[in-house]
Amino acid sequence: MAFAMVGEALISASVEILLDRITSSEFRDYFANRKLNVSLLDELKIKLLSLNAVLNDAEEKQITDLAVRAWLDELKDAVLDAEDLLDEINTDSLRSKVEGESKTLTTRVRSLLSSPFNQFYSSINSKLEAISTRLEHFVKHKDILGLQSVSRRVSSRTVTDSLVESVVVAREDDKEKLLRMLLSDEDGKNNHIEVLTILGMGGLGKTTLAQCLYNDNAVQKHFDLTTWAWVSDDFDVFRVTKTIVESVTSKKSDSSNLDALRVELKNNLTDKKFLLVLDDLWNEKYNDWNHLIAPFTSGKKGSKIIVTTRQHRVAQITHTFPICELNRLTDENCWCILAKHAFGNEGFNKYPMLEEIGRKIARKCDGLPLAAKTLGGLLRSVVDVEEWDRILNSNLWAHDDVTPALRISYLHLPAHLKRCFAYCSIFPKQHLLDRKELILLWMAEGFLQQIHGEKSLESVGDECFNKLLSRSLIENDKAKPEEKFRNLN
Repeated sequence: MAFAMVGEALISASVEILLDRITSSEFRDYFANRKLNVSLLDELKIKLLSLNAVLNDAEEKQITDLAVRAWLDELKDAVLDAEDLLDEINTDSLRSKVEGESKTLTTRVRSLLSSPFNQFYSSINSKLEAISTRLEHFVKHKDILGLQSVSRRVSSRTVTDSLVESVVVAREDDKEKLLRMLLSDEDGKNNHIEVLTILGMGGLGKTTLAQCLYNDNAVQKHFDLTTWAWVSDDFDVFRVTKTIVESVTSKKSDSSNLDALRVELKNNLTDKKFLLVLDDLWNEKYNDWNHLIAPFTSGKKGSKIIVTTRQHRVAQITHTFPICELNRLTDENCWCILAKHAFGNEGFNKYPMLEEIGRKIARKCDGLPLAAKTLGGLLRSVVDVEEWDRILNSNLWAHDDVTPALRISYLHLPAHLKRCFAYCSIFPKQHLLDRKELILLWMAEGFLQQIHGEKSLESVGDECFNKLLSRSLIENDKAKPEEKFRNLN
């Protein structure tokens, strides 16, 4: 079951889904028609509501409070058991509907009273009672742990951020310097690959700057061919070469032979002025680097490679131009990024209280544009002073990296999106997400049922894909959704 794979952070999502089930008219009709104890559903509902009210607080506090984390671990098991029982009931309800369409009333009554179905129905009451008693333990201990009810209110304002930034705040000088290098041809030599290396810690905007350069009109006109490959820390020459070949040829390669791929790549680059971006390179082995770039010597004079990396050693191995090392932004620049994504074209002048809190949040971003952008995107849905204060005073800021901003953003997702997003963690880090496949998996897990309304589940899944995988929440140096990958190619 996917829930068990993605851990404690899904408890609130599952509790809300359980609540939707047990309060539905179909579920209650099922109990009434089988003379089951409906009052047990009401007891379960009250306890789940009581727990759900404090889960947002608990999910945040578990990071620094081991007792809360243990409470959530145990609660997860109880919720899993409740979910399994309700799955059984839901399956039997669907079975009854199918059988009801093909059987007479007499046959249905006989089937209802026969074994093993009679045994199943008689056990439902006792199982529900046991789960309700078990949850009572968690209800009592929530007060001992000091967990509080926290609401997260959202407005109807629409998020309209694009995948690729058109403006890179406070990186104008870096961009202009790198553009001059990219567009210069006089320094190129035969059989010599010119490499621009962008160096910096995670969250500083290396990938965003590379995207901005890559999509610049002058750059696109200057090169005959442009291609992008995400490398990451699991460096494999075959995989990266195959990725580049597929991007250059615009077709999937079935080759399993590295030499054949290298020859194909060399032939496709012959007499072409190309630009290749190798994003998030970690491998520090000089021989591996030389092996990877050997096919590129067939390109025209003026061909370039852009490398983004967190590793100083990688920068030393790869660069031919002076290394472009990114620094942290000022608090003012972080505020500009946060405000841009939080308020859009509307601006923040009419929200003086939010500006005051927002500037304090920007200071906590510690000069990392990704953190500022992520929280700005999150706050774009919120115009409530209390909620901005909650983010400012979150315990998660105790962690000294970009993760707190991403985790805070995750914790503020609606329950159904949180569940869908966390499901993606079951895929390997290098896996390129396929939209249709992922939506079908979400449907199979039942993640989309609670929000289907009048729309088809496929349409709902498509909306969820956009709100998750195209937002800045995962636009970091470790994630490249399929949609963004293809746009860059």
